[in-house]
Parts: sequence; structure tokens; C-alpha cells
Amino acid sequence: MGYALAEQNGESVAVPRLVFAHLGRADGDTIRVALYLLGGGGTDPRTIAHDLGLSSQEKARRALQYWAGAGLLVSDRSGPVLPSAEQKAAAIDLSTINDPYVSVLCEEAQTIFGKALSRGEMQRLVALYLNDGWQPDVILTCCSEVARQGRRTIGALSRELLKWRDAGVETGEDAEKYLRRQAMRDHWCEEAARLFGIEPSQLTRWERSAVARWHEDWQFGADMIEEALLHAENHRTVRYVDGILRSWKAQGLTTVQAVRGKGQLSGSNILATGTKPAAPKTDLFQTNWNAVFDDDTEG
Repeated sequence: MGYALAEQNGESVAVPRLVFAHLGRADGDTIRVALYLLGGGGTDPRTIAHDLGLSSQEKARRALQYWAGAGLLVSDRSGPVLPSAEQKAAAIDLSTINDPYVSVLCEEAQTIFGKALSRGEMQRLVALYLNDGWQPDVILTCCSEVARQGRRTIGALSRELLKWRDAGVETGEDAEKYLRRQAMRDHWCEEAARLFGIEPSQLTRWERSAVARWHEDWQFGADMIEEALLHAENHRTVRYVDGILRSWKAQGLTTVQAVRGKGQLSGSNILATGTKPAAPKTDLFQTNWNAVFDDDTEG
């Protein structure tokens, strides 16, 4: 059954051809933001995210940046220079704010950091709430996290919150999920470092992401990593083991029993006994996994 445009009975809005030119490149949320703007919506990211039901304010910000780069939005360069975040914070008069969350933020943050905050630091703290749109419970949760890391400054708090925003954290529930995920990743990295015989601090950013991928995406546990290390023999690097695990995942081998069932290892620990099984048809010991998966570059 075919379709035809229905007669327009309501108010119409002109859509520039520029938007149509980006239909194949921009994602759905970015296109929705363009239509929202053309329909008379404002450019405040928080309002856009709320009105369109976006998962985070960051998506709204990125859409605005996209359309500014595409030429749909312009900034008034002839107007006054916008104040920086520090200038906005300095402009906040704490004595005139009738908001109970402000005093709670200042008191709790000082308790968490274990020190008194200067007036400037308190202004920057309150600006995270009033200007940047962070919920008080998220700010205080982040205070606890940076304090745990030994970074008891408002600057460290601001930088950590930027990382959280990039990860899609907006609410207290989001923050708790994010911290649980980070704690689990840290545990996996400590466990992997022990298996490789190195300190966790020696793992690069790519190696840490690889370890997380083994557990989160491929559902491999420590037993599979140990098994891969047996196959790696003297090539005990994260990249080499990543190649072995990637191969097993592609073959549907998700347990140690399944791997050994393919005849790739016999016995529980060939390194301990010093004996090797007969070479299987697909000799994993002779495979150069670094060369096979050399397209994985560190990012």
C-alpha cells in the first residue's frame, strides 16, 4: 500500500534545506533538536533534554555544537563576551540565595573534605548546582569519590563531574550505578594484574579497557584469562591474551571446558607439568596473536 502526504490542516514550520542535507549523517536526537529549535524552542541544554526526553543534558549540548558547526546556529560575536565559569561563580552572592540546598552543599562538602572551604571555593561549589545544573546529591556523591581518591579540592570535583557527564550521569541513581561499575572494573584490573604478575598501575588505558571488555562484553572470568595465559606461554602480554580470547569468543568457546574439549589443552596446567599435548589441527601455540589482531590500536 502506498502513501501520500496528507493535507496540512495545522500551522507549518519552514525547515531549511541544510537540515535535510544532514539527515543521513546526524543521529535521531540531533535531528529532533534541530526541529525543536526551528519550532521555537530555546537553546538551554537542560530545557531541551527535558522537553525532548533525552537521556542527558550532554546530548543536547552536543547537538547544539553540531548545528553550530553545520551553520544552523550562530553566536553573536559582536555582543559582550560570555563570562567564564570562574567569573559566573564569583558573581554568586551566597548571602542573598534563599535555597536550603546551598547551605547543605557547603556544610556537607566541608565535612567530606575534612577542611574549611574558602568563600571562592564555596562559590564554585554552588555554581555547580545553580549554573551547571548538577543535583545536590550527585555533587555530594562526587565529593565523597574524589575525597576517597585523595583529591580534596573543588577543582578535582569539577573535573570528575565532567567525566561523569560524559558517561551519562545525571541523577543520584546514575551516579551510584557508575561508581559500582567503576569499582567492579578496578577489581577486574587488580585481578588481571595479579595473573600477569604486574602491578595494577602498570596497566595502560587500552589494557584496562581490554580487561573490562573481557568481562562485560565477552562474559569471561578469571579462569578463562588463566587458560589464555597457558596458551600464551612466553607471550604474557595483555594484547596477546586479548587475541586468544577474541578467537575463542568468535568460535563460541566461552568456558575452560569448551576450550579443552577442542583438544587445545589436555591436563589442568601444562606449564606446571612441563608437558605439552599433541599439536591440534589449529595450533594456537604457534599463532602470532599480536600479528593477527594488530589492528587493535590503543585509544
